[in-house]
Amino acid sequence: MNGTRKLALLLGMSMIGTLVLSGCSGGKTASPGADAKETPRADAYNNEPVTLTFYSQSAGVLNQSDLDALVTKPVQAKYPNITTQLLTGRNLETLITAGETPDIVLSSNVHMLAMIQLGLGSDLRDFIKQEKIDMNLFEPETINTINGFSDKGEIFGLPFGMNYGMMLYNKDIFDKFAAPYPKDGMTWNQVIDLARKVTKLDGGTQYVGLDLQGPSMLLRPYGLSVVDEKQEKAALQTDGFKKVLGLYQQNFAIPGNVEPQKRYTYGIDYFLKDQKVAMMPYWLAATYARLPQLQEPGKGFNWDVVSFPSYEEKPGIGREIDFHLAMVTPTSKNKKAAYAVVKTIVGEEAQKAMNRGSRMTVLKDPALKKEVAADSKLYDGKNLQGIFKVKPAPLPKTSKYDSKIYSYLSDAAKSMAFDKTDINTVLRTAEEIGTKYIQENK
Repeated sequence: MNGTRKLALLLGMSMIGTLVLSGCSGGKTASPGADAKETPRADAYNNEPVTLTFYSQSAGVLNQSDLDALVTKPVQAKYPNITTQLLTGRNLETLITAGETPDIVLSSNVHMLAMIQLGLGSDLRDFIKQEKIDMNLFEPETINTINGFSDKGEIFGLPFGMNYGMMLYNKDIFDKFAAPYPKDGMTWNQVIDLARKVTKLDGGTQYVGLDLQGPSMLLRPYGLSVVDEKQEKAALQTDGFKKVLGLYQQNFAIPGNVEPQKRYTYGIDYFLKDQKVAMMPYWLAATYARLPQLQEPGKGFNWDVVSFPSYEEKPGIGREIDFHLAMVTPTSKNKKAAYAVVKTIVGEEAQKAMNRGSRMTVLKDPALKKEVAADSKLYDGKNLQGIFKVKPAPLPKTSKYDSKIYSYLSDAAKSMAFDKTDINTVLRTAEEIGTKYIQENK
């Protein structure tokens, strides 16, 4: 961790302590969005009719119905004069250029840096203090991650929905080949060994044991940043990168894993619709959105979930921290109403309802994990609680160059899969191309 990151985290910890103290009364803490028991402030939302515009950047809000379920319903129960509108069809740069910057951006921690660089983050510290929002009630790593995006202590967003890594598996495929099912707490080497038993050609159908997808899926949980500390060059030729790509190499070497249609990664539809992938590491939130299709006639199959696999040297650590957050844009002309919305969706009442429905809460109360998706019935009879037997891994330091360098690493994986290029060569090539990109775009 570099000095800037440490400073940001220290400032964040100091701010959390201050906010926790400000949120106490008589030795008790309020819920994150608890109403202040005091005379209404002049700067608070006064229930005037207002329409707030929203934009979802990889926050899983695909349409107005998604926004209504997640935001509009709990907000209008308290503030009936707030109307919400999801902006779709145009990217953020186009909206900003047209003078139509949304009031609230819903995003993920992975994209938070890009949102800040677009000028969409405003400092929420005064709002947090005035509303007595107790930051100590959130999952700690969400707050640590948010604090890491500022060297000055600013808080540019608040988390509202937690994601969680897990591994889906197709019981029918394991039964077909008389192989044991995956278990919670497995290591990646154990998973690859198991994949060998279910990667088979049967009756003209090729079954794939394990889809490892793109390299970022395993690099981030290992804590590997793709750039050096000064963000001056790509940093890929390390033992950590060699270890992770070594897992891909093992998986590619299983006969049948790469040859069908010259693919080395298959995607969630190949698991859910085609039902030819035995094990699919994935996300809780993304899985939930797709499960209703399995309830349609003729589309269901026997499946279950286990915890996201770990590295031997990192036992009990699963996929990287991933959560959704709300940012109030600095140009919003409706900040009072926007703050009321954020306060509502991070509050205990809305969090509990959301947690039992479509998304996991960001509140750290362990009891709430037992209620995840309880009202949806989509996980009835499944090992959903097993996914919590591992903890999320801290997110490695991010940079504005990450997405491009990850694309070079995907090219490296393809070269390993199709051309049998060795690990040292593909990493050296990716690092050289990545460093050139950084130098040309600094």
